[in-house]
Amino acid sequence: MNILYINRGMGLGGVEKCILQLTKEFKEENKIIAASMGGELTEELKKLDVKHYNIMNTDSKNPFNILKNLLIIYKIVKREEVDIIHSHHRMTTLLSKVILKFTKTKLIHTQHLCIEDKFKLTNFALKNIKIITVSEAAKKILIEKANLKGKNMTTIYNTIETKNSNKIVDNRLLSLKEQGYFIVAQISRLVDYKGIYDFIEVAKRTTLENKKIKFVLLGDGPELNNASEVIKKENLDESIYLLGAKDNVIEHLKYIDILLLCSYIEGLPLTPLEAFSQGVPVIATNIDGTNEEIEDGYNGYLVEMKDVETFKEKILKLHNDKVGYNCMKSNCIETFNIKFNNKTYYDAHLKEYKELLS
Repeated sequence: MNILYINRGMGLGGVEKCILQLTKEFKEENKIIAASMGGELTEELKKLDVKHYNIMNTDSKNPFNILKNLLIIYKIVKREEVDIIHSHHRMTTLLSKVILKFTKTKLIHTQHLCIEDKFKLTNFALKNIKIITVSEAAKKILIEKANLKGKNMTTIYNTIETKNSNKIVDNRLLSLKEQGYFIVAQISRLVDYKGIYDFIEVAKRTTLENKKIKFVLLGDGPELNNASEVIKKENLDESIYLLGAKDNVIEHLKYIDILLLCSYIEGLPLTPLEAFSQGVPVIATNIDGTNEEIEDGYNGYLVEMKDVETFKEKILKLHNDKVGYNCMKSNCIETFNIKFNNKTYYDAHLKEYKELLS
């Protein structure tokens, strides 16, 4: 099969990591091509000897840019003799649907988010095509809010890459661990809907009760400067460390004791899977998608959105109960190996691709 993976960008986000994982899984026996506006992970594609094509900004409403993108995608499909376009963004799917009218190529879309708006546009973009949803919650929204047919949808839980060639770990994290601190982290884009200010408040309350617990925030984004200012204003410089975005999250998780996820919206977040693979319990908001990964009291805890006090209590509980904590660590590894392993992910996608071409 010749498969084109297309998305808005190829940065360090969860969607892009899924594309990279699919590329690694399928490249041995198939020809893989990628197209996006670019980003950090294009270098990883290059290392895999996967050709990447640049497209224009898919958010642009400029008719010239839309036509230019259509022409770019059409040329890719013809030049690379693409059998399947696997799109990971609503707008790239819409553009690809137009291309189907002029080629024999098949199209499949992965829905990564539990969307909250633009239901009519979603219906228009995804109607009458095969859809993979990363969670049952994402599927339910497409059916109930976007009025799409469930018979065209299949849920495939994400997986993650557990090996990193980059073994370098941030010295600040290593130093904290060497000093014997219990490390709590959030790994996410620094945007408001990831609950980063709740994370700061949780850190503030927790460290008031236990000075042996430190917090680290891994990620970058538009709220970086503001988050830094809030940390300084609250005199939390010695409690919360901003480590920036990392392309080797797995290596950093080896030095982290608990992962927090304070998000308000997700699809099926990858960071809990990365944490589970390393035996790191996760305390997260009880929201759609995330609550399909975390079994409360088994591999972590689910906390209601913005309930910073309960976040604090669960952190202290795990810190103080070593037997319970170690049991939960084992449960995390078991969860990953049974539910989110690479083989299940590959087999499920292969089945969808074969059905599409049959």
